Amino acid sequence: MSRFEYAGGQRQNNPEAAKAYIRDTFEKARAARMNMVFFQVRGNGDVLYPSAVEPWSTVLTGTLGKDPGWDPLAFAIGEAQRLGLELHAWLNTFPVWRDSVMPPATDPPNPLYAHPEWLICDRNGRPMRLDPPNNNYLWASPGNPAVREHVLKVVGEVLQKYDVDGIHFDYIRYPEGTEEQGYSHDAVSVARFNDVSSNPGRLSWEDWQREQVNQFVFDAYHLIQTQKPHVKMSASVIGEYTGTGWTAYEAVLQDPRRWMEVGKIDFIVPMVYWERAHPTKPFIPLIMEWQDRVAYERQVLPGLATRLIDRLGWEELEAQVDAVRETGLPGVVFYSAAGLQRVWDMIGERSFPYWALTPPMAWKPGQPPAAPTRVAVVSMPDGPALTWDSVEGNGISYIVYRSASAAIDTKDVFSILTVTGRRVASASLTGVEEGEFVAVAAVDRLGSEGPISTPLRVATSRASR
Repeated sequence: MSRFEYAGGQRQNNPEAAKAYIRDTFEKARAARMNMVFFQVRGNGDVLYPSAVEPWSTVLTGTLGKDPGWDPLAFAIGEAQRLGLELHAWLNTFPVWRDSVMPPATDPPNPLYAHPEWLICDRNGRPMRLDPPNNNYLWASPGNPAVREHVLKVVGEVLQKYDVDGIHFDYIRYPEGTEEQGYSHDAVSVARFNDVSSNPGRLSWEDWQREQVNQFVFDAYHLIQTQKPHVKMSASVIGEYTGTGWTAYEAVLQDPRRWMEVGKIDFIVPMVYWERAHPTKPFIPLIMEWQDRVAYERQVLPGLATRLIDRLGWEELEAQVDAVRETGLPGVVFYSAAGLQRVWDMIGERSFPYWALTPPMAWKPGQPPAAPTRVAVVSMPDGPALTWDSVEGNGISYIVYRSASAAIDTKDVFSILTVTGRRVASASLTGVEEGEFVAVAAVDRLGSEGPISTPLRVATSRASR
């Protein structure tokens, strides 16, 4: 899996160049046998699709609110489905602006322009500043219900308008510096903390703040389950759950263990951006802690820092992939796709030499798809191909298997010849030897695989049925 962060740059005001960049990156991900892309659609109170809730992102044209003349999210979904990749819409949750000046007037407005009172405040009630040490991120307060409701409107809009496979949240926490600055003592949060109706358990200040983030997670999961229960919900979280220093629970009041414990998220991506030999946060003990102490019945996909590839080196990241496999965790997520530009070819050859499906989620609703029918090996001008009739279902792709015998082992990943794009009911058999057997099974967008078709023997001299 890879996180795709649209960076603008030379692609601003150039839709064809932007489309080519998305297409090329997704095709490289497919060639590297990845199965999931996180595509950023909300940055800081601005979005990369036509919205009635928030303005167009500045990365598209350089101007907040300016219509770029195309829909990046719709285009990305089409490319992902063509290539058989899951597309997860990636939203920055509580940041609302990132610039040296306040946002201008737009229609619809940036949330900070419309509601400056939503801004996070320090322990003295002073609003967060635009300059460092906040890295020019301005945050809305998770303790304000209006803030959470606004972000949920963005989520609901994406669900309603687009055929996404997942919703992925980043920055779903309080900001850096919360311990030092005392974030967020905004007026609404302080009043709610002191009101027995909004703090009936008389929680401590820190526990009450964690509960505000928890409540957003629970509400978002309920919204997704109500509108499109097949859509997966995930979140990037701080790489160390608890302890000293930069941790999820203490430093930014983020409690992913609670989310998984009560079944209100499908998977998390701990940002384990430290090397194996790190003196205080070594990679392998951290991922083992996530697996052993935090996961419950939900999935953990460690996030690997390809954005730091120049410092870490690909050999270190490759060793981290191997370590994740050895612990039994179901996969990894690379951040970001831009960091993979120099190593795309090596990834498929060395790290992912076989196809892998997204891990199934038994708690999600649905039944495995039926077996494909009217399966045939047919002669084509460029060689034999396998064809079949499409299977009814939600987001169906197909797994094509090959084997030296008619007893095809679907548990053997090396028997997978290819995984098709969505609704693609044929596959080239180039590379399959005469006399080998092939078969096909349907797989839905939740990774649930249906029964395999009857294996057919490949004969290059004629079609067989």
